[in-house]
Amino acid sequence: MLTLIKTELANQLSSLLELPSESILERLESPKNPEHGHLAFPVFAFAKEWKKAPPVIAQELADKIKANQPALVAQVSPMSGFLNFTLKTQYLMDCLKTTVLDQPENIGRSQAGAGKRVIIDYSSPNVAKPMSIGHLRATVIGQAICNLAKMQGFEVVGLNHLGDWGTQFGKLAWAYQQWNQEYDFKNSPFESLFALYVRFHEEAEKRPELNEFGAETFKKLESGDDEITQLWKWFVEISLKEYDRLWALLGVKHDLVRGESFYNDRLKPTEKLLEDKGLLVESDGAMVVPMDDPKMPPCLIRKSDGASLYATRDIASAIYRMEELKSDIGLYVVGVDQTLHFKQVFEVLSKMGYAWAKDCHHISFGMYQFKNMGRMSSRKGQIIEFEDVVQKAIELVKEIIQEKNPELKSKDKIAEQVGVGAIIFNDLMNDRIKNVEFDWDKVLDFEGNSGPYVQYCNVRCKSLLRKSGYKQWPKTFQNELKSPEAIQLLWILLSYDDVLKNGYKIFKPHIIAMYLLDVCRQFSTFYAKNKILNENDMVQSDLMTLVGATSLILESALGVLNISAPNEM
Repeated sequence: MLTLIKTELANQLSSLLELPSESILERLESPKNPEHGHLAFPVFAFAKEWKKAPPVIAQELADKIKANQPALVAQVSPMSGFLNFTLKTQYLMDCLKTTVLDQPENIGRSQAGAGKRVIIDYSSPNVAKPMSIGHLRATVIGQAICNLAKMQGFEVVGLNHLGDWGTQFGKLAWAYQQWNQEYDFKNSPFESLFALYVRFHEEAEKRPELNEFGAETFKKLESGDDEITQLWKWFVEISLKEYDRLWALLGVKHDLVRGESFYNDRLKPTEKLLEDKGLLVESDGAMVVPMDDPKMPPCLIRKSDGASLYATRDIASAIYRMEELKSDIGLYVVGVDQTLHFKQVFEVLSKMGYAWAKDCHHISFGMYQFKNMGRMSSRKGQIIEFEDVVQKAIELVKEIIQEKNPELKSKDKIAEQVGVGAIIFNDLMNDRIKNVEFDWDKVLDFEGNSGPYVQYCNVRCKSLLRKSGYKQWPKTFQNELKSPEAIQLLWILLSYDDVLKNGYKIFKPHIIAMYLLDVCRQFSTFYAKNKILNENDMVQSDLMTLVGATSLILESALGVLNISAPNEM
């Protein structure tokens, strides 16, 4: 697609401009104004060496190219300090056929990451607690990055770093031993578990000595007490079953579960490594690793009472992932409030001599901000839960379907696909580092910048293909496209692989969401300007080929964001 087009243009320009093709390729970009052409080559970098103004350089190079114009170029024009290239429509149509129409299963795929493994830590809830909307963000962002990495050819391991250790489990076990008969663990195990958790903390406010009972029970767990250990394993099992049910709503399944407890036996060896390298320093009875930046606080490794901390576990976890699981890249999809923590952890790993520390990245994200809480109900009153948001979206879509298309078949399934897709898209259309305003009217707007709008655009494509009369829509162009709107749509479709590459490069799925909106807007313009079903057979055939290609790419890009593409809405 676009990567191949850029490479071919760079190769053909290399001898003409007497520049290495790699130098040309890395500078080729898309003009900000589509009317200026398909690709632009800035010449500002040559001004000092050639001792000429950029517009003069651009004109001279344009004259040189026009004298022996590459086969794929229809027009080259200098503009300020740029060479703007308009490519031949037939060439672009041939590219779409070979990269999309002939091999739909490989659309947008690259082998850039072949032979390398990426481990992505995302979602990672705490046992016995409902997943909040913060986990929803971590889940949809993490899964999209998983999918992006796979599209780049990486072997991907989606990891659930489950919060399954700590004093809270002693408290929970003690609470279970005291009050379990008052709850329905047979029919509502997870709800009962969380109710116990809440009750313990409410009771502990009135009876502080309960905290000591919880701490003592956790010590039993740490020492391997059989009864408490069996309870703990059961709590984890109950929680994972609940989380798997919720992840299934989003089409998410982790490849590997490694809870915090997994690293218990690795904490002492990790501290020993730090000690052997002379990195540990005593500070008020605690052990820390000082940071190089004097403005950054030391990384706390062991508290004065001998307890380890999150940093100790994350250092041990990183070593396990990179050294034992042989990961080439480690990604941590965790909220922006943990930025300092991961800076400290990665610096400690670097100080330990691990060169791969530079390949560990904190994929931070902002928070949800709800505009209209009145339409949102939280069962617990203190947090807005993952499931509440998703189920509310599905319910609202059902109401819209009942109002606008009550005869629609498979209404429940489509309502789930559209509702879940709306939630995911609303998140991923925003730069992940920013806070997301959650406005139900915008989330479910079928005509605005939303998931339903993109899904409906694909439904419109499929409807046109069904109405065309073809048993199977044509996968080959018969004539050169003439419509400016069709040619612009063609070009946008060809840029798909470049969009995926850039999205993965900076770990930002919103680039793909914005691309989807661009495709839909251009398709709407193309649809409005061309009588697709009323043209003569030959023109209809070519336009239908473009409609089919649009649907293929919409479905692929929606899939990267983990959004379903229903056939009807």
